[in-house]
Amino acid sequence: KSVARTAAARRSAGGMLRSVSSARARGVSASVGAKEETRGAKTADAVQARKRMFNEKQTLVTDAIEGVLRSAGSGKLARLEYKNSIKVVLRNDSERPSVTGNVAILCGGGSGHEPSHAGWVGKGMLTAAVCGDVFASPSTEAVLAGIKASSGPTGCLVIVMNYTGDRLNFGIAVEKAKKAGIPCRMLMVKDDVAIENAPQPRGIAGTVLVNKIAGAAADRGYSLDKVYEIASCAAENVYSVGMSMTVCAIPGSAPGDRLDGDLVEYGLGIHGEPGVERTPLASARDTCKRLVEYLSGATKGKKDHPYSVLINNLGSLPPLEMSIVVGECCKALDDAGFSSIESVSVNTAMTSLDMAGFSLTLLDLSAHSELSSLLSDATDVVGWQPPTPYSPSVEVLPCPTAEDDAARFTAPDEVSATGAKLRDVIKAAAQAIVDKEPELTAADLIVGDGDCGLTLKQGAERILADLDSYPINSGADTLVALGTSVAQSMGGTSGVLYSLGFNAAAAALNERASGDASTEDWLAALKAGGDAISYYGGAKTGMRTMLDALLPAAETSSAKEAAEAAVKGAEATARMGKAGAGRSSYIKGEEMEGTADPGATAVGVWLSAIAELV
Repeated sequence: KSVARTAAARRSAGGMLRSVSSARARGVSASVGAKEETRGAKTADAVQARKRMFNEKQTLVTDAIEGVLRSAGSGKLARLEYKNSIKVVLRNDSERPSVTGNVAILCGGGSGHEPSHAGWVGKGMLTAAVCGDVFASPSTEAVLAGIKASSGPTGCLVIVMNYTGDRLNFGIAVEKAKKAGIPCRMLMVKDDVAIENAPQPRGIAGTVLVNKIAGAAADRGYSLDKVYEIASCAAENVYSVGMSMTVCAIPGSAPGDRLDGDLVEYGLGIHGEPGVERTPLASARDTCKRLVEYLSGATKGKKDHPYSVLINNLGSLPPLEMSIVVGECCKALDDAGFSSIESVSVNTAMTSLDMAGFSLTLLDLSAHSELSSLLSDATDVVGWQPPTPYSPSVEVLPCPTAEDDAARFTAPDEVSATGAKLRDVIKAAAQAIVDKEPELTAADLIVGDGDCGLTLKQGAERILADLDSYPINSGADTLVALGTSVAQSMGGTSGVLYSLGFNAAAAALNERASGDASTEDWLAALKAGGDAISYYGGAKTGMRTMLDALLPAAETSSAKEAAEAAVKGAEATARMGKAGAGRSSYIKGEEMEGTADPGATAVGVWLSAIAELV
């Protein structure tokens, strides 16, 4: 979904520029160039393994364990020696169960779900984690070694996600541990509710909450039976469902193609297993509603129970999109009638390698009187995000207003003929930018970061919204109002530069014209605005910026000549090579060859719209 600054992305964006009229689907978040692809078709790039950061495939897990241990803090964690594929991370602090006599808590399974499970080893959570190869259960020998190394006289609770290999290997190890005299019990987590009435529901993100509750109960000094009782209440009353926009891929291997194009999947497993529902990508709002529908079906008659919510990143959903998901999940739960949500936690807790998706988990806190407090008990595990009290509403505070804001937009009681003409000109210029946004965005995907068109459109739409309140009979005051509109609506540097230009132009026009301004006065104001942008912004003509259109336009003697000069100057930027300022300055010149600077193009657009009316 996201548009990177790679050469491939720029070539795709170039295709969008050439066919921009058909390239608007869901803003810049739509896959650039995907409009020309047949859904499900494999491109040359797609069949290759994704770029990943690792050494050798054979050492993926042991290298990752090394990172966990080195970042945990001196003396807190250790590992067992690597022997016969045994990969176990365990507590090494002075308060570990083998020293204090508390119950040990062990969990594990295939790797690829980090931070699960090694990332949860620490005081108040797991005593040990047994790591298999990627998506492969650890051996019975490895699990038994973990139990023996971590357990004290009070025994060990082994928590397992409900997969056949894990059930068998962990189960055999538990029986062998019992035979060796170690008190042991095994608890299976089956929180996946995607498949209704599944005979063996899978264990997914809810396992992390069960780990935390079990670890906290053991830390309180409870017996093995009591820890098992409490953890079982959690395991039997936790419900999860996930969705993804991509299929995960083991580093060094090519991903599957079942989610090519705009397809997404609901209810898929954390090892990349196919889900129960495959549909075209919808909005975050509708996606979250669909997940809540699954959870509603699994919690019939219990929507008024107190719940703790875990919203889990499955691997590579960007933080910005994750925040959107959190808000929409909370709204969807509220709308669905979950009336007693007690707490919310947002975390990357149970992943599926690089899967771009998320899961939603509900833990029914009414299942046991201690669940809520156990979730909040302290732990020194760095990655744990304690649940925070849930608020069904967002508090909004009044925004401070500058003292002169009230006088800023004072429309005249009667609009003069000159004022009416000025209003028409501004309206035409702003509308031209709105209409040109797709092309400006497409160009910026090649020479910038893809936001130029949308940013300018936001400013233009704000101008259109504010226009009737402008002091339109005064050219200088209207320029100040324009500067305020764009400053409040355009993010990044563009809004600041345009606001600076409008205010400098206002000062020049105010000095030159006491009454109706002439064409010469307006061009002088245009030059003052451009000079201010150059002085404060640090750019000059020839640097591949908006000034390559703006400053030549200001040296003309009519609106028509100004528009022509601006368009000519913008077109020239396509041949300038490397930029000397702005976001384009970070991009190689050859990658921008043939694409005009969108900021300069925009100047030609609004000046051309003005020239048609004056």
